[in-house]
Order: sequence, then C-alpha cells, then structure tokens
Amino acid sequence: MNRAQTFGGRAALTAVALVVLLYFVTAAGAMFSRFRNGFSIYHDVKVAAFESENESAEKGGVVFLGDSITDFCDLERWYPGLNAYNRGIAGDMTLGVMRRMDSSVFDLEPRLVVMLIGINDLARHQSVGDTAANIASIISEIRSALPETYIIVQSVYPVNSDWGTAYAERVSPLVTELNALISAGAEAGGYVYADIYPVLDDGTGRLIREYSSDGLHPNEAGYAVISRALMPYIEAAEAG
Repeated sequence: MNRAQTFGGRAALTAVALVVLLYFVTAAGAMFSRFRNGFSIYHDVKVAAFESENESAEKGGVVFLGDSITDFCDLERWYPGLNAYNRGIAGDMTLGVMRRMDSSVFDLEPRLVVMLIGINDLARHQSVGDTAANIASIISEIRSALPETYIIVQSVYPVNSDWGTAYAERVSPLVTELNALISAGAEAGGYVYADIYPVLDDGTGRLIREYSSDGLHPNEAGYAVISRALMPYIEAAEAG
C-alpha cells in the first residue's frame, strides 16, 4: 500500500469517526432536551397506566397531581376515605403535567384537585416566571373544563443539602420566589393556596432533615407532617 492509499484510508476512518461522534452528540443533545422538558420513558409508562385505570375509575373523586413527591405518597395511608387517585409522576415538570391533563385530570372529572409541582422545573433551570406561568395555565385549563372542581395548589417544599449542596443553595431561594407567585395568584386564579412550606422549613429555608432521607423526598415522618398540614384544606373543600 502506497502513502496516498494509507492517507486516504486514514482520512476515510477519520470521516466515519466524526460522523459517529456527531451522531452521538446530536442524540445526547436531543435526549437532554427531552429530559429538560419533562419527557421520559417512565412518564410515558405512567400516562399509559393512568389511561387504562381511567376506563373503570369512579368519577368525582380527588386527584393528587404532581411529581415524585406525589408519586411516592401512599394516599390510602395519609389521606384515607377520599376516593383519591394518585396522578404523580416522578421527575415530572409543569410542561409534563400540561401534556397529560386528559389522563390525569379531565377523564376523572374530580371534585377536588390537589396539586404540587414545580421543583423539577427549577432543578432543570426553568425560570421561576415560566414555571409560575405554566402552573397558572394548568389551573386555567381545569377551571375551564371543570368549573365546579375545587383546586388546592400546595407550596413547593423546601430542600436541603443532602440532595446536593450546590443544588440546595441554588434552588432554595427560587422555591421562595415561586411560592410567592403561586400565593399571589390564588384569588384571581380561583384556587386555594396551601402553604405547607413553613412546617417543613428548618428556619433557614432548608428542609428539616428528620423529614427526608435524601434532602428532597419526604420520608414517613415528612408525609405525616404534610398530611396534618394539608388535611384542613381538604376538609374545608369537602365541607363546601
């Protein structure tokens, strides 16, 4: 093989390698974009499960709508007797909720929706303003489609450094900003703001360590405290 042939072979291999690298970079970018906007295989599987469950579900119940904090909550234990449906999806964002309103809310025609969403938006660098606007859009859709449905929107919960010091330092002030916007929009938006944040705050804007094993998700002690704080709002809604 002469020098020209050798050079040509190396050039061809280099070109192939660059194409392969470009493919993986592009694919990784697309996957990250999907992740950042709330797409995941788990999300799709959960939505399919909701659609199947809705075929035989009793209408007029209570929908708990949200992300992993809702997904991992044992509703029968912490909120018994409500005919409650868990429509939480771990890792979900406001955009994800907006895409699944039929399977998560409308098909069930609930008498009450209890929503907790937003922490994953902030974690994935969505702005506070955009997150609050998406929450307002979700509520507006429910108000329009189900005008008799009572809506409770929980404050986003605090986090602590067990989930990551940099994460907690960056996200904690954003949680406070987001909660202020959710609270301010309650009257005009036609929903009740349930301020659960104070019972979870250690006094420094961080989640009380005894209430979580990882700095983000409530443990049994955390869910117990949350339930005690949230139930009066639910009882008020049920009382009419």
